[in-house]
Amino acid sequence: MAGSGLIKSLAERESALTQQLEDARRAAENTVREAEAKAAAIAAETEAALREMEAQSRARTAEAVARIEAESKAKAEAEGASIRTAATSKIAGAVQEVLKEVLP
Repeated sequence: MAGSGLIKSLAERESALTQQLEDARRAAENTVREAEAKAAAIAAETEAALREMEAQSRARTAEAVARIEAESKAKAEAEGASIRTAATSKIAGAVQEVLKEVLP
């Protein structure tokens, strides 16, 4: 009958080990799920931050382009006015010269 007790003891030990293994498997699955959830949250946060950075970059670029366009337009207008002033003066001088030659 000692063999029967040994078999019972081994069966109980096997059952306990099976339960421990099942508990460890469940714990590992939970850990994996938690890690996957954290990874997904980090990925979402990263994507949101990237979208925000892209939006800020586009806004800064648009502001810089608008500023450069305004500066270029102002410079072109100033140069145009300067050229018109110089041309007007030269035309007036040329007209005077022509009039001196034509009208005695």
